Amino acid sequence: MMAQGGFEMESETDVRTAMTAVIQACASVRHELNDLESAAWLAAVESFTPQAVMKFLLSWMSTNSRKAPTVADLRRAVDPTFVDEESALERLYLLVSRTGPWNTPSASELGPMLCRAIDLMGGWARVNEIMPDRSDRFAWSAFADRFLSSFGTAQSQAFQQSLLAPEHRTEIPAPLGLHALASRAAPSNALSLGASDSKEGAPMPAQS
Repeated sequence: MMAQGGFEMESETDVRTAMTAVIQACASVRHELNDLESAAWLAAVESFTPQAVMKFLLSWMSTNSRKAPTVADLRRAVDPTFVDEESALERLYLLVSRTGPWNTPSASELGPMLCRAIDLMGGWARVNEIMPDRSDRFAWSAFADRFLSSFGTAQSQAFQQSLLAPEHRTEIPAPLGLHALASRAAPSNALSLGASDSKEGAPMPAQS
């Protein structure tokens, strides 16, 4: 018990040390964290470990940047699944062009943030349906705006989830192609037909 308590205390100390370093780094470029930024940084420290954050801050300091470090900068440096909005849109376009609506790209190809954005847009098949040809600049611009809005919402959802205990976080929805949707619908259709047949074959109630 003593060892466990000592480990927890050391972890809390590491988190506080990392948060202090974040605050000092921001203050060095005359930026004061607001409550939302502080909560985001705390969640990031706990998710990526204080050691990873300290390593990132040392790297940031070596650049002599005059812009305050952000959680997005941290994720870009240490999270292999991180992707910015423009890169995510380009990846989505390539995957739709290559895969089409019937099959689904792997989760590793999409990444968790893109999976959330696709779900918010109505699912993989729907995205395939509404994505226009890039040569139609007006239609593509409208689609891009819709995607960027969904991607921003996905980022907000991911941040809110990161503030919850692991057991309370919801599962990231996996995109489904038309083949998968059809196979899921088949058993329920069979059950519906079976129930209908049972009703038709049931004896008529006796009339008084």
